[in-house]
Amino acid sequence: MRNITKTLLVLVSSFTISFAAVAGEVTLTGSAKASYTIGGTDDAMDKGIGVSNELKVAASGELDNGFTWNYHLDLDPGAAGALTQDDAALTITMGDAGTIGFFDGEGSLHSNLAWGVGALGTGSDYAGTMTINYGNDVDSEANIQYHTPADVLPFGLSAKVGYVPNVGDQTGGNDFKNTGAINPVVEGGNKLTQYRVDATPLDGLNIGADYATESGGDTGTAQQEESGAYYAKYAFGNFKVGYGKSLYAPAMTNKDGFFTMYETDSYGIEFAVNDQLSISYSKEKSEGTKDNAIADGSTSDTKTKVESDIVSLQAAYVIGGATIGIAQTETSDADYTAGKEEKVTVLSIAMAF
Repeated sequence: MRNITKTLLVLVSSFTISFAAVAGEVTLTGSAKASYTIGGTDDAMDKGIGVSNELKVAASGELDNGFTWNYHLDLDPGAAGALTQDDAALTITMGDAGTIGFFDGEGSLHSNLAWGVGALGTGSDYAGTMTINYGNDVDSEANIQYHTPADVLPFGLSAKVGYVPNVGDQTGGNDFKNTGAINPVVEGGNKLTQYRVDATPLDGLNIGADYATESGGDTGTAQQEESGAYYAKYAFGNFKVGYGKSLYAPAMTNKDGFFTMYETDSYGIEFAVNDQLSISYSKEKSEGTKDNAIADGSTSDTKTKVESDIVSLQAAYVIGGATIGIAQTETSDADYTAGKEEKVTVLSIAMAF
């Protein structure tokens, strides 16, 4: 950990020696979406209409030493209608030395959704009835990252490392002088490190993996927090297939009566009927393992496993700059609860600009 911190500090100092920014450009992009939803996480068959938009302000430029920089900030409407500033990032690309970036609630390194099958979005992440427990991701915290340069390693291999020095630090509009709140040694840990690698060994084939772990926590915990995932996605002709696996062990001081492990397998297929119409099918199986307390007269505890099965069907039709979609997701044993059946259907239209 100390070596990672030193490396990042050296890289920061290397590009502060001599540069003056050349005037860059500012762009505004975004999307406007409307949806009609039937059903959902509530067992009752509710209905709702949603209208949302996302605006992204971006700026870029070049320094006199050849380095380039990029900055972006998202502006999203909150639940009460107030405009929220979030997901900001400043990255500096240093040629053959790679890229260093500072991220505020941004910069995901998790590969749990990189299997990427879905006409509208990846599986149940686009329209689902439950939250799958995938584990840690540095993008939920203020973090610093280093990325290897592009097109240097064989097979399109790239590597990234992210470091959160203060888990629980405020995100979403941090002042640049932010010192972070005092973070005591806690159960899960007060520092987070995440690694990710990706490669394209064949045309159309993408593979990769990530691993995240917290440190600085209570050494007396019954289980240290860690998570990871790997994936493979292959595109050929009008088809795209994908597979992903995620593992997550949450931090805890006592295992009795709690879920100690989540294991998720995801796979699917997508077919482009023509330039306008795409359809997809995906299935996700997420199993939660619970440790039960040692019963009287027994020498060991018992484990209970519940598997949530999620099936997603999607279709997307593109008309100019508009995408009309329908997604239906059915979940059995939802929320890792035996016998809980849920279903949601989402009709949507999205405009990109």
